[in-house]
This record gives sequence, structure tokens and C-alpha cells, in this order.
Amino acid sequence: MADERTSAPVWVWLPGATEPTQAAELSVGEDDGRWQFEQPYAAQQDAVSPDPRQLRLTSSRRGVAIPQKDGLPGVVRDAMPAGYGADRLDAGAERKLSSMELLELGVADSCGAIEVCRDVQKKLDWVPHEYAKLKDIITLMRGDEPASRAIRKLTDDASTSVGGERPKVTLQDGGRMFLVKMQARSDILFLPHKEFVVMSMAQASGITTPAVRLEPVGEHVVYLIERFDRGGDPRRPARKLYASAHTVLRLDIDTVRGDPKYSYLGLADEMRVWCRRGPDLARDLQELWQRMAFNALVGNADDHPKNHGLLHDGDRWRLSPAFDITPLADFKKVLSMATGADASSALSVAWLLASCARFELGVEEAAAWLAKTASFVANTWEADLRKYGVSEPAIQAMAPAFSFAMDLAGDADGFEQAVAEAMAPVGRTRRPR
Repeated sequence: MADERTSAPVWVWLPGATEPTQAAELSVGEDDGRWQFEQPYAAQQDAVSPDPRQLRLTSSRRGVAIPQKDGLPGVVRDAMPAGYGADRLDAGAERKLSSMELLELGVADSCGAIEVCRDVQKKLDWVPHEYAKLKDIITLMRGDEPASRAIRKLTDDASTSVGGERPKVTLQDGGRMFLVKMQARSDILFLPHKEFVVMSMAQASGITTPAVRLEPVGEHVVYLIERFDRGGDPRRPARKLYASAHTVLRLDIDTVRGDPKYSYLGLADEMRVWCRRGPDLARDLQELWQRMAFNALVGNADDHPKNHGLLHDGDRWRLSPAFDITPLADFKKVLSMATGADASSALSVAWLLASCARFELGVEEAAAWLAKTASFVANTWEADLRKYGVSEPAIQAMAPAFSFAMDLAGDADGFEQAVAEAMAPVGRTRRPR
């Protein structure tokens, strides 16, 4: 039986553009796919490949073979509805939709600057709702209703192309675009509050983050995070190319934690290729180490490769702003992505310092940042959660998430010993404990 293939144009927003350009054709079969750049696009002086590693910019008639099981390049999968958004589309169709159908039917709030569809005008016609409309709906809701129900009422139960398992929607407010999240019935209590507090702490610690807001509306709370991959008029925005760390690391669809490539160090190495010769590469590598350490300090073990990424700033690829940093009450002092060269996700001061050279960071500089940030987190988390309305039982339940920071801040002698060992000559060092 012949392999039946499905094809669709790939539309890319070039840097600064508010209209897309047809850049390629993607065809998908049962077990693989093929990407073919359009010759006029490849010949443009300002053409950019959405993935300079897998999708080299060429007008070759052979195109690029995509060996992934679903036939999709990682950067396309980053833009495809998944989780909550895919569930809503499946429910509307009353069947399980294919990847190409999800790409066609998803609304134009996908990550980055790619759309894979035949009807691009439908994507261009989509305009995000005003935040004020969501607030009007929320004020009429009872306090015992799931807050996220307001999102489904606003969109008439429509989908989103932004990934993740929880309800969310892209809205506009004051000429800017925000991703909005609210408490779902199945969520851990006070989840929006916790994410806002920890994201604010990240920003205060020198980590690049989008603008975040936490606002009481009626009897509920709304968490907003600005879309860093959009700019200009929300009705016809300029879009920026984005690639998740999962794509950058070239992970298979079913790659799980423990795989040697599922690693912060591996991401740093790939950034040297994606961001090569960039004047900000060293700073971005240093910040990636800081994010790894910060995730440890706030108990964010949901730091999987879909929650990191690179953003094209119009000239080159850079580390994207941080997002989805959330403390977990059952934190076991182990991260999702590997922190060491042996694929271990273990955490200790010595272990973090042992890797800092791979991120263009000296031990003394890394240790100073780690000590300062651990003290800040240890002395701030309870008061900040309380300030933003988290209940006392919920605050006390969160102590394990911040235990690494509290232990580090409370053991000055142990910290100094770990730093001294990390700075010892190579021949005298021991395996970090």
C-alpha cells in the first residue's frame, strides 16, 4: 500500500514583519516527513531558517528528511497545539486529530513565528480577545467556580496553540499581548500565586523574564505573563522565531529524563552552535547556569526541555526569557534536566560549581551569585507567598520546594568548604558530593 502523505505550506514571519512569507513545504507520511524550502525564500538575503541545525537554508530539490515518528521538525512541533489546546480541538472534532490537522485548526497564538497551514488568512484574521472582556466574565462568577472556566466562556470553549496541560489563553491589554493562566479545578491550590511569586524572585535575582502580573478580579485571581515572542500591534503583531530546548537538543519525541542529551550541559553546547559568534553568547550561557541553579533553589523540578528555549532577536539566536518556573511541594532536590556530565540530575553546591566552567562562568563568580541568591530566596519565599494571599497551610506545605536554598543559606561553613574544593587544582579535586 502506498504511503499516503499530507502536505501543507510553512509560513514564516521574517524579523520585524507583520505578514508571513511562504518559506517551505512540509509533507508528512506514516513514519517520516520532508521539509523543502521554497526557492524564492531561500534566495532572500534576510531569510532565516527556523532551525539552523536540522533545517539548513537551501533550495535543494531533495529537501530535508525528517526521521521523527510524527514526521515533524521539532520547531514545528513547538508551534503545534498540545495538551489542553489539542484536547479542545479533539473534543470539537469528536475524534483524535492528526498533527497536520492540529496545525491547520489551531489559532494563531502558537509559539514563535511559524504556521503550517493551507489557509493562512484564517490565521491572520485571528485577533486576541481583550483582557477587559475576561474580567467582565470573572466578576460574574461565584467564588466556588473553577476560575479557569472563565477562559472557556470567553473563547466559546475554543482552543489555544500554546502547549501545556492547563487552561490558558492569549489576550491583549494596553497594546501588549499576554498569556493568561487561572486556577483550574484539578490544579494544586494557589498555583498562579506561586508561579507569580517565583517568577518575580527570578527577575529580582537577575534572570531575564517577561513582565508578569497577578491581579485579583472578583473572587478570583488572574496570572498574566507577557508574550516575549510577539511585538507591535496585537491585532497584527510581528512574531519572533522560537525553538524549545527539546528542539535545540534534537531530542526524539519519546526521550525521557535520564537520557544523556536531556541536559543543561548539552543545551549549553548546542547554544554554541545556534548562537555562534553572538556578542551575548557568554552572558546567555552564564544565565543558563543561573537558571539551573535557581530552579534548584526554588524547587522547580518541572524544568524539562519544553520549558527552556531560544529566541531569534532579529539578528541572531539568544536564550529566551525564562518562563514556567513553579515551586513543587514534593521537591526531592533533583531536577528534570541533567546538571552534570554523567547525565545525573543530582543537586549540591559542589555539583553545581563543578559544571560552571561549561557555562563560561568562573567558580568564584558562580559561588557569589549562588550564595547571594540562596540567601534572598530563603529569606523571601514565605513572606512573598503570604503577601499575595497564599494560605498558611499551603505556605508550610511548600517548605520542601525551598529546602535547598534554606540549607545552603544556613550552612556557611559547608558552603565555603564546597567552594574551596571546587577551586582546588584539578589533580586534587574529588568527585562532588
